[in-house]
Amino acid sequence: MKKLEKVDKVLNGIRIAALVGILSACIIMCLTNIILRYIVRGVPSMRPFPWVNELMQMGAVWIAFLAAGLGVKSNAHVSLETLVSNHLPPKVAKGLKKIAQVVVLITLVVLIVVGIQVTMDQSRSYLQNLHISNAWFYAAIPVGCFYLFYDYLLIFIFGKHPFVKEDEGTAGGAF
Repeated sequence: MKKLEKVDKVLNGIRIAALVGILSACIIMCLTNIILRYIVRGVPSMRPFPWVNELMQMGAVWIAFLAAGLGVKSNAHVSLETLVSNHLPPKVAKGLKKIAQVVVLITLVVLIVVGIQVTMDQSRSYLQNLHISNAWFYAAIPVGCFYLFYDYLLIFIFGKHPFVKEDEGTAGGAF
């Protein structure tokens, strides 16, 4: 369990560092283009960068896929757990929860495999304004789904995420 906790700390640290870096880059790029568009607009050589929108869209996709796993980890995603728990016998509710988790895990495996295939297919296609492969854009799908799979697998095995303190979780349940 100690080794798994170390792996979790490393994976979570990479995820959080990536999220902070991508979000910071998006904020800086957006702020720079706002300054160039509205404050320094009289200087012809100081024009907004046309590639900022593409990189910000890519960043938004990466943020969504990486942050989704944090929501799962902290039990913040919307679920039907309360409805199921209140209106079904406990054994049936527990069984339905496990079935739903298996469906989610299978779906994530499919998304990882298809995401890797699409990412490889897009490796020779480039963004319009920059010579950056579209594969970087599509890579968010398998990477984000891997993190989701990892967190859901831990919840499936242990009943809840084993490395989240009680006060870190939010109300609601992860299905």
